[in-house]
Amino acid sequence: MSEVLIYNLPPEKDAKVKMLCRKFGFASRSIERAEFGYTLGYLLGLSQDDSVRDGDDFDEEMLYLADLRGGMLNLFLDQLRRKKLSVPLKAIQTDRNTGFTSRELYRELCAERDAIARGTTQHQG
Repeated sequence: MSEVLIYNLPPEKDAKVKMLCRKFGFASRSIERAEFGYTLGYLLGLSQDDSVRDGDDFDEEMLYLADLRGGMLNLFLDQLRRKKLSVPLKAIQTDRNTGFTSRELYRELCAERDAIARGTTQHQG
């Protein structure tokens, strides 16, 4: 099932993103800081590994889009833009990143953003 994990959105924006998810038939859930050390696979119910990895928390807004396929992904992102629900960091589910914790995904997205800002296509890490 398609699901959107939501990080650090202010309450009003969080509610609007959840409403949009409902419109599309997606599950959605706000992830609390206490959950940042679990893998994304565990948070999505894809893994039974409930071990917690340490790391630094983050305050930036982020969305993790799980199992949104092709046209639905594009329609959802388009609706976010139309409704002016800008979230700077977004990632889609991949086989590789389901093993990441939320903190690790955040670091990866920041590295990619920094690489783009430098005008390179890859980051170090």
